[in-house]
Amino acid sequence: MVDVNKALKDVSKKGTIIIGKKQTKTAIQKGKAKLVVMANNCPYAKDIIVLVMENKVPIYNYTSTGVELGYTCGKSFAVSSFAVLDEGGSNILQLVQKRK
Repeated sequence: MVDVNKALKDVSKKGTIIIGKKQTKTAIQKGKAKLVVMANNCPYAKDIIVLVMENKVPIYNYTSTGVELGYTCGKSFAVSSFAVLDEGGSNILQLVQKRK
């Protein structure tokens, strides 16, 4: 069983993530995003969902708000979504592999 919060914390410390609507969308379109994590209150969820479906990028819907997601990732601000470019040895990609 993958501990979601630990996996998110690990990838934000050891891996490479990009935060923000514009950067996340660009990473998806360029094929650099290995996974997109989105908070349940993401204001641009529809845009992201359309892009991940078109580009076949896995998405993980975080069950809490952007404030909680930011806190879990060790940020002092709300994070509504981010793209994982490199997992950095974390088990973050197992979050979506388990659901398949």
